[in-house]
Amino acid sequence: MAIAMIVLPTVGLAMDDEKSVLVFGASGRIGGAIVEEALLRGYRVTGVTRSPSRLEAFADRIDVATGDILDRDRSAELIARHDAVIVSVGGTPANKKPSTYIAALAAESLVEILARFGDAGPRMIFVGSLFTLEYEDGKTLLELGRVPESHENYAMFYGHQIALDTFRASKDINWTVASPPNGLRLQGRTQQIRWGDDVLLRDPGGKPSGISPEDYAYAIFEELQNGNYIRKRFNVAR
Repeated sequence: MAIAMIVLPTVGLAMDDEKSVLVFGASGRIGGAIVEEALLRGYRVTGVTRSPSRLEAFADRIDVATGDILDRDRSAELIARHDAVIVSVGGTPANKKPSTYIAALAAESLVEILARFGDAGPRMIFVGSLFTLEYEDGKTLLELGRVPESHENYAMFYGHQIALDTFRASKDINWTVASPPNGLRLQGRTQQIRWGDDVLLRDPGGKPSGISPEDYAYAIFEELQNGNYIRKRFNVAR
């Protein structure tokens, strides 16, 4: 089936001097840090939610749009108005089927949407999972069998692997997946970060590294600005 192309507007939200970013999942812990980082850097932010009341804390500082990332036409309409898109979607799995987890479904939706824009489409950064990183012996925790089907987050972790595989198989879209390290338990925006590719970053003693939500969001916008990982995945740690 042919994909209808979308022509970016010559005037409007994404074409003025003010940078604009669309954030799916703005009401979550990571999404909230992403919004704060965007505002700190002078972006005009639109947060997308199915329940506008969940973004009341940002109501006087960002634009709030009602939508669902799986509603492709509505999402394409919103994406066309912005310079960049950051996606941080998650939640409790509805069942044990990874293919039905929101990250997997969102990746499929985004690939189809962004293909409508062609090579000139906006940058998209997708918040991934540490379980897709190479943990030891060149294998992920999933490949090492650390997440059996009985695990409560089985669908979540494998769903993120499906999402990453979906992006890697895509053509001509400007995607990046940002995988966090071993936890977001640290605090504060230090801007002291280390970068990695597919191998989980570790501390000098060999322990998997951590990061704060604030520094994670900082790294996402550093990548958005510098473009070192277009059509690639990265992970970052303090």
